[in-house]
Amino acid sequence: GQQRELVLELAKKSPGQAWPGDQIIQETLFKRKSFAWHANQTLVNKDGEGDGWVTLKPGRRSDVQDPFVVSRGWLCVELEQGQTDELVQFRIVLDQKKLDEALEKVPFFSIFGADCSARFFKLFIRGDESSPILLGELGGKVVPDETLLDLTTLTREVVGHRIAGTMETVPCLEVTLVKSQESLGQWEELLRADEGVLNQPQGTLEEYEEQHLRAQREPSPDREDWTPDDWADEQKEKADAAFKEGCFRDAIVYYTRALRHTPLNERLLSNRSVGYLKIGQYQLALDDAEKARQIQPKWPKIYFRQGQALRGLRRFDDAVAAFRDGQALDPANAEWEREVTRTCEAK
Repeated sequence: GQQRELVLELAKKSPGQAWPGDQIIQETLFKRKSFAWHANQTLVNKDGEGDGWVTLKPGRRSDVQDPFVVSRGWLCVELEQGQTDELVQFRIVLDQKKLDEALEKVPFFSIFGADCSARFFKLFIRGDESSPILLGELGGKVVPDETLLDLTTLTREVVGHRIAGTMETVPCLEVTLVKSQESLGQWEELLRADEGVLNQPQGTLEEYEEQHLRAQREPSPDREDWTPDDWADEQKEKADAAFKEGCFRDAIVYYTRALRHTPLNERLLSNRSVGYLKIGQYQLALDDAEKARQIQPKWPKIYFRQGQALRGLRRFDDAVAAFRDGQALDPANAEWEREVTRTCEAK
């Protein structure tokens, strides 16, 4: 029989420069694994014996292991939406520079993720699922299994450019949802999204649906007489709970909201500083510690936070000085010497 060959031609980003090594394609980039069984594979049950089957829980697996690559605020620039009688489409225009930086770390299919049910939709950046790009109730029913995400480009005229007709090509993510048979036609509203909800840490789509239905049944608490301290305490409780569960990014968001009501609360600044330390954001941790120190310079704990942040920034001498300042305020605490020793060993 006849044989056919598939030939792919790729244009180099930097023509004329040789690629290092002999390998042109890195197979690990695509993370493809064979599903077929072979002689060295054995199906093992929960008792450690062979020939066992495991029942998987319904739903998509948690994304807690996904690395943080880029945030929604950095990558997403504009949102456009439209519909036909059969489809709902969202287009998210992306920042080219931030997209290129993200693609240097992970392949494009590891950047975005989506959850879709018949009436609810969530679009997010993997590794930053708690801050979704889109989240809300759809204006009708869709077919979840036919949801399509496509990373493409858009060529358009530059609005307001001094030279009329100037064009630009920008990257964008296009999301296509297929309307179900009972929801064909024009919808009055494509996605009912609350801006306040998008600015709050979110869990899975299933959890959002449950909260949405519960909110329809439960009246909102009366907050008319609340003081700034009351509002801050509400957010602090959420932050403390998230911190205990190890959700440090969520805790930072809640502490930030609490600080909007009481910006001179040194304890909230100290707590947020710890959150930044937990995720390796040492400069932000130091900024909070220094603000808290200005507000309450006689509080020993804040020198502990400051010293840890300085050590994370490899400013070892400054870290030791901060620990010594704290020790002067709390000389009975043996933890200061231990921190000084750790800092000297880290040099």
